[in-house]
Amino acid sequence: MTNIINDKNKYLLLMYTISIASFMVNLDTYIVNVSLPTIAESFKTDTSNISWVVLSYNLMVVSLLLIFGKLGDKIGLKKMFTFGFLVFTVSSILCGISNSLLMLIFARFLQGIGASILYALPQAMITKYIPQEKRGMAFGILASSAALGITLGAPVGGLITGALNWRWIFFINMPVGIFAIFHLLKILPKDFYNYTSKKPFDYIGAVFSFFSALFLTFYINKLHTMPITSKIMATVLVLAIVFTTLFWIRMKNYKFALLDINVFKNLSFDFANIAMFLLSAFLAGTNFLMPFYLYEIKKLTVTQVGFVFILYSISYLITSLISGKLSSKIEPYKLCIFSMLVSTLNIIFFIYNSTSESLLTTELFLIVCGISFSFFITSNNNLVMSMAKTSNAGMIAGIHRMTGRLGMLFGVVGFEAVFSIFSHNSLLAFQISYVFGAIICILALICSIPFSKT
Repeated sequence: MTNIINDKNKYLLLMYTISIASFMVNLDTYIVNVSLPTIAESFKTDTSNISWVVLSYNLMVVSLLLIFGKLGDKIGLKKMFTFGFLVFTVSSILCGISNSLLMLIFARFLQGIGASILYALPQAMITKYIPQEKRGMAFGILASSAALGITLGAPVGGLITGALNWRWIFFINMPVGIFAIFHLLKILPKDFYNYTSKKPFDYIGAVFSFFSALFLTFYINKLHTMPITSKIMATVLVLAIVFTTLFWIRMKNYKFALLDINVFKNLSFDFANIAMFLLSAFLAGTNFLMPFYLYEIKKLTVTQVGFVFILYSISYLITSLISGKLSSKIEPYKLCIFSMLVSTLNIIFFIYNSTSESLLTTELFLIVCGISFSFFITSNNNLVMSMAKTSNAGMIAGIHRMTGRLGMLFGVVGFEAVFSIFSHNSLLAFQISYVFGAIICILALICSIPFSKT
């Protein structure tokens, strides 16, 4: 029995729905940031408290990816994805009507749960429902949608908050969610149970997985603002290690573990995920550091910095559609290797010209970054999901998504740490940070080499 959708209209509607999910998850990751001062003023609270509006969402998104990926395999992708949109839509309404900071934070926790489902499953949805010859293009569209959400998050948040008020940054999710739920129920075939549905769900492993990811994510997020020697940070780190160890023991010894340890016996799968971790680290690190370079070294205004970054976003969006088609015709690992080679040379070019007074070299650097990242992410997605089976596509997608998210967290911390060491000389600090970035891209290139047959 197959779930492949060959009807063109249904295929296009499904791709739109899958893409809008990734778009909304990333949009809501960034749309709130620009509105935080207004929200803080509305609830008469301080920066430390208002930061939980962002942290609560991110904690849930990352911590539940693996669990929801597995549940997608267990009870059906259609049910889980539709449920994800339902939770995301209802929680968005709760965010908008919140009359206290505590209620808003709680609603953001719920929204993060829905977002985690929507973020975990799109790759598995493509693998399960989209014809093989169209999957490369589908992964390209997915990458474009995710990038668009990141790109539009801040400006859309600022525009809506300025024109209306902060509550409408959540209310805009309601019509999108209703539209998606209606079409998912209409166009997707009924889930049928495969052999995995007969296996017991690993609730103990799910608890270990959740808390290990939760404490690790919290620890990484707070590295910017809290000393690692503090009691809170030390306690969180110990808890992260304990739950990660328990989760690993569970995987090794329980027959029906949440995460099938056998998937890691494929070295190509392992290294492809490591490559995504590394690229995500560089992507997040350069997104964090580049605005400071443009502001401090190039002396641009905040508005000018935003316009310069649009070049990166546009190049990424356009190239994603091209790279999607190519990844169906050319072996994806070759495109990954090529893109990381281009990225490494591009970083060297940037470092060499970082003292130039011209803004053109920086603009070229960002454009090439957008192009090379697009080729890598689309091809890496295609490569990893090609190793999935119908019975474990959700789990594979969950692993891949969590790997990327953790890479982004580590990237910001890593770039900030390298920069701070040489912060006495800003230009030197930026140059050394990007040497660090070049090393990351070289490692990602090496990890993209196929070490075993898929």
